[in-house]
Amino acid sequence: MENILSRINDFSKKVELFYVATSNKNKEVHLAVAKGLIFLPDNEHVAFKSWFCKKTIENILENPNISIAIYDAKTDTGYQIVGRAVSKNVVAVLNGYSPQLEKVEREYPQEEYQLKIKIINIMDLHKVVHSDKYLLNN
Repeated sequence: MENILSRINDFSKKVELFYVATSNKNKEVHLAVAKGLIFLPDNEHVAFKSWFCKKTIENILENPNISIAIYDAKTDTGYQIVGRAVSKNVVAVLNGYSPQLEKVEREYPQEEYQLKIKIINIMDLHKVVHSDKYLLNN
C-alpha cells in the first residue's frame, strides 16, 4: 500500500491541478478545481487548501463522500482517490477581493478552506479503456 501511495504522491506533485467531485443528499454533483494535494504521513489521509465556492462546502456538510481526480493528459495517466471528508477548516478570509462575486453572494464571505480527506480507496484513471478495480486492499 505504501508503494502505491508513494507513487501517486510523486505523480500528484507533477500535476498542477486536480479535480474534486462532491454531491449533496439529492445526488446533485458539483465539480471544483484545486491544487497542492498533500499526502499526510499516516498514509491514510490527503489534505489540500482551496477557495471553494459555497456549493462544494454545502455538499460536504450534507454528504462527506468525495472523489479526487488527478490526471495528466499528456501521458494519459491518472488516479481517482475515493474518500470521505473528515475535517474542513477556514484558513483565510478575504473581504473586497472580488466585488462581482460579493454582489451575487453577499451573505457568504470569500473563504479559503483546508480539507482533510480519509482515503477509502484509489483507482487508475485513463481516457482509454481501463479497469475500475481498487488499487488498495481495504
